[in-house]
This record gives sequence, structure tokens and C-alpha cells, in this order.
Amino acid sequence: MSRSTVAEVLGAPLTINKLTLKNRIILGPMAALQPTADGRPSGQSIAFLTRRAEGGAGAVFVGGSVATPRAFRESPFSPNIRYDDDAFVPDLTRLVDELHATGTGVAVFAQLFPAFGRMGVPRDGHWITSASPRPVDMGAYGLPDNVYIPGGRVTPVPQQATVEEIKELEQAVVDAARRAVDAGFDGIEIAAHMCYFYSSFLSPLSNFRTDEYGGSVENRARALKDAVAAVRREIGSDVALGLRLSVNDHVPGGQGPEGFAAVTAEIAKAGLDFVALTDGNYESMGDNVTSESGKMLRENEPQVFREALGPGVVLLLSSTPDPAQAAAAIADGTVDATMLARQLLADPDYPRKVLEGRESEIVWCDHANSCMRRLILQVPVACHKNSEMGKEHSTSKRSNIAQDAFIWAAGNRTLMAIADKAARARPQKAH
Repeated sequence: MSRSTVAEVLGAPLTINKLTLKNRIILGPMAALQPTADGRPSGQSIAFLTRRAEGGAGAVFVGGSVATPRAFRESPFSPNIRYDDDAFVPDLTRLVDELHATGTGVAVFAQLFPAFGRMGVPRDGHWITSASPRPVDMGAYGLPDNVYIPGGRVTPVPQQATVEEIKELEQAVVDAARRAVDAGFDGIEIAAHMCYFYSSFLSPLSNFRTDEYGGSVENRARALKDAVAAVRREIGSDVALGLRLSVNDHVPGGQGPEGFAAVTAEIAKAGLDFVALTDGNYESMGDNVTSESGKMLRENEPQVFREALGPGVVLLLSSTPDPAQAAAAIADGTVDATMLARQLLADPDYPRKVLEGRESEIVWCDHANSCMRRLILQVPVACHKNSEMGKEHSTSKRSNIAQDAFIWAAGNRTLMAIADKAARARPQKAH
């Protein structure tokens, strides 16, 4: 495919429900926005998103955000942007208004987390809940390049969510969606990926319930299908509404793309407009944060979803920074747009460069994943390929020399091998 054809395909408008995106290159949600401690978008939050809008992205998804007080309390990454109270609507409105005022034509999507499920952190006397009481063995089946967990990590065992809790979270998501619409967001995405609350219902790997929420495809889809239906009733038929979900567990005994696609097809009946496809989960992090462009396409995962969902549901493809690969998948109807995260940290002008035929000028993410190590270790996210990243606003938080040295050490294979050996040799406390 020629460079001009790639630019033509990726530069074509995309309609999701009544919303038309100016092109098909989208900034995916990331917990890198540095909101205020009490959960409001900061100057840095807006400046970070504005820079990606000015770089040509057709849409930006506002990540690191929560729909409930529970999610804010138990989040493994903090602070988060909040949608769980009407008091936050003015600040959310300011974020959306400032992005719309850039004159770039960018669309702005809210991402709603009801709870963090198996990845939640028990705090303040509150325990975590999930579809079933199964913990996460972090990176048990592979970690991303240059990411290490010395000694490994297994999360606390969650309690099985009660039917009452499921319905309470459903209503909270509905209320958060209303606030997002009131704030002027162009679209809404419900988070149901990785090992978070809603994702735990979708796969038999993490859902072994025997009630109406477990077992069959219809039952495993129920919690999320009910939530989507309730949100759709609240926001009306014209607002773009979608899900972010994993397409493959990549874990022995886990669910593959056919199973996830079948569950998603059931959920879609409730009124989905789009599905953002991600791969793997926290037990298979190497598949989720891959260094290979187009891995999902090679493994035939989006193709399975297209067959199951048909052409009526827009599919957003992740982890495919190679413009020609993404354009080919769009041109043949497999997916409808490409959604990027790390690549737009390294080069916020990637969309404009691709669409103007200047691919030779792109600053490519090298998958060193220092950004991910920073996020895991609660250090302000930065990118060694882009000195501007994380410093788009004068009030941004910056890491210090000691933190930078620690981030470097945490990505050093030799040092982490020593740390892993020491951690595994340490006597385990009896429980």
C-alpha cells in the first residue's frame, strides 16, 4: 500500500452513531493525566490532551478515570479523574470545552471505571469484589519488554460480588454517564478489559459463578449487557457508546477470541456503537503491552470479532503503530480505526505526520516501557523519547533524580534478576 493510500485511508472520516471523527487515528486512554488529588482534571491533564489534539488525533479518550467512589478508593493508580459526583461536572466541562476550543475538531470520549475488581487495592476497611474469588498472578505468562516484578506478585483474593453490588455499580455507571453527557463529552466508553470488575464476568477463567451471572454466554454477558442497556436508556440513542475489552486471555485454561466475541455479541444487543479491542490481561501482560505492531491482526483476533459483530459495530484496533498495517486492516473491513497509546507519548504529532506523508519524521516508540514502569511505581509518567511528555503544562509534576535512577534500575535486566532471586529466597510469612 502506497504512502498516499495509507494517508487516504487513515485520514477518512469515521461515523460512530451520530458522531463523525475527522480521521481514524485515536489517542487511547492512559492513566498519565496527572489530575488533582481530589480527582479533577488539572492544567497538565488538559495540556497533555490538547497537545495530542493539536498533533492531529481524530479523537482522544480521557483515561485514568473512575465512575464510583469505590473505584476512586481502590484504584491501583492514583489519583483519578472522577465522574462519581455532580460536583465534578464543572471541571469536566472545562476539560471538554478547552479541547473543543482548540479548533482541531477533536472528539472527546469519557472512559468510565465502575470498580477495579481483581486489580483493586483493599483500603479503608473495604475489601475488593469480582465476579468470582480469583486473584491475579501478575505477569504469570509473560511481562512486557523491560518490565520486571521481582519475586512475582499475586493480588489479594477478591470477594464474590453480590447481586446487590452488581446492580449498585450499574446505577453508578448510569449516573456517571449522565454527568459525562452533561459535561459535553462526545462519547462514552465503559471499561471492561484487563482484570477489572466488568471484565471478570466475561471469561470462565475469572467467572465460575453458578447464578444468573455465570456459566452460559448469556449469563456471563448479563452484568455488562444490563449496564449498557441502562446507560443507553439514560443518555438516549444518539450518544456514541462503547466498551473496551480484552479479546484473548492468553492464559492456559483461559478464553480465546471466539469466546470473547460471542459474549460481546450478546452485550451488543443492548445498544453498543463501538468496541475498543485490547489483548491479554495482567496475567499475560506481554500480550497486552506488546512490542510487535499488528500482533492482534496476525493472531486473527479482530477478524473473529468482525465476523461475530458484523459491520454495524465500529471496531477500534490497538497496538498497531505501523500505519500501513492499520490502513490495510481498515481498508479490508477488519477494523474501522487505529487507537494508539505509547506511540502518542513518544510523538504526539504522529497523526499529522502520517496524514501528511511524513512518516520518515516520526519519532518511534522503542518499547523500552519506562512510561509503564513509572506508572506502576507511582512516579510521574514521562517518555525518554520525548522530553516534552509529562511537562506540557507549567504546573506539571516532575520526577526527581532519585526517582529517575530508580526507574532506570527497575528496567535493568541484571539488577532485576538479582532482585528477583533475593525476593524469592526471602522466607514467606505464614498466613
